[in-house]
Amino acid sequence: MSTPVELTPEPATEAAKPRPRGRTAKIMAAAVALGILGGAGTGYAVQAARKPTPLPPLAVAQPQYPSAHRSAPALTAAEDDMVKTDGDLTQLLVPAPSGTKPWSTPPGTGGWLSITDFFEEFTKPDAAMRYQLSHGIRRVAVTSWMRGADSYEVELVQYRHDEGDAPSAYVDDQSSYALDDVGGSNYYAQMPDSAITGGVWAGPKQLQNPDGGTYYRGYGMARHGDIVVVIYVHSPHQIDRKPLMDLLQSQLERL
Repeated sequence: MSTPVELTPEPATEAAKPRPRGRTAKIMAAAVALGILGGAGTGYAVQAARKPTPLPPLAVAQPQYPSAHRSAPALTAAEDDMVKTDGDLTQLLVPAPSGTKPWSTPPGTGGWLSITDFFEEFTKPDAAMRYQLSHGIRRVAVTSWMRGADSYEVELVQYRHDEGDAPSAYVDDQSSYALDDVGGSNYYAQMPDSAITGGVWAGPKQLQNPDGGTYYRGYGMARHGDIVVVIYVHSPHQIDRKPLMDLLQSQLERL
């Protein structure tokens, strides 16, 4: 019987060490970076050598302005109403006609009606004050006279320039009271110039005095810019609209 041969295993060879990657990765990253920079530099050089491509013209039409707007001359002081109306408003009041006399207790002082006295003319002074102040009332100039038994009062009620609708609103508001006082719309006459807001009111309706007597009342109202002209006439007899209209137009011409 043969003797078994003991097989001695060969010594195991040393396992292969993994190849380090750190340095190779750094080399590859550097190569990629150099490639990118090189490509960018080459592209920039190529672009810099080329002539710039012109942009297409804009198709937007340029704004056009009428020549009249460019060449319109500025108004002179004599032509600009606001130069006058922003000054001493009392100087623009129509003068009392010849043959008249002043009231024994005229309204206002020195041609001016205080805002407090102005509000006292209304049926509800508190409500009138809140409304008028919120709508930009500035000041009130006033003049008055007597012609026989007839009394005349002319007011110039001025508003701020930025309250464009306030003057017309005041005329419209007071018109309803005037119509009621004189007897209705049949006794209203519009201004000859239809572009001017306002007119005159005078009719056959008799009103009661506190002492028990009766009287008639006439109104004239018109707007001129930021100013409302208001004329009140009280008379023991019915009032003629024609002279009232003449007075209203005379006052407007002074503005």
